[in-house]
Amino acid sequence: MDHNNIEAGCRIWFEKGGETFLAPGKAALLKHISEKGSLRKAASEMNMSYRKAWYSIQQLNENAPETMVVLHRGGAKGGNAEITEYGRRILEQYDELCKKTKAFLDDALRNISF
Repeated sequence: MDHNNIEAGCRIWFEKGGETFLAPGKAALLKHISEKGSLRKAASEMNMSYRKAWYSIQQLNENAPETMVVLHRGGAKGGNAEITEYGRRILEQYDELCKKTKAFLDDALRNISF
């Protein structure tokens, strides 16, 4: 085994009432929505069904103290989705926590001898 290629990793998620509130998949969905401006396009980009993406956003919005994503139904121009300022702030804080945790793990790994 080549010990020089060992990396540390972890998955961070937030729970509310025993239910996952925000995790890597939902964070990625939020980022895609932010980039595409559309839940359908974001779901497609992630190879996720629209139904699953819609349900994930409903869970986020129901469990968050404030709305994280606003969905506008289709019409002549089609629908769109936008992340609220609150949603952007939570996503930034989540990303920052992930980066700090990764840095902590990388540092801790240097003190482990395999």
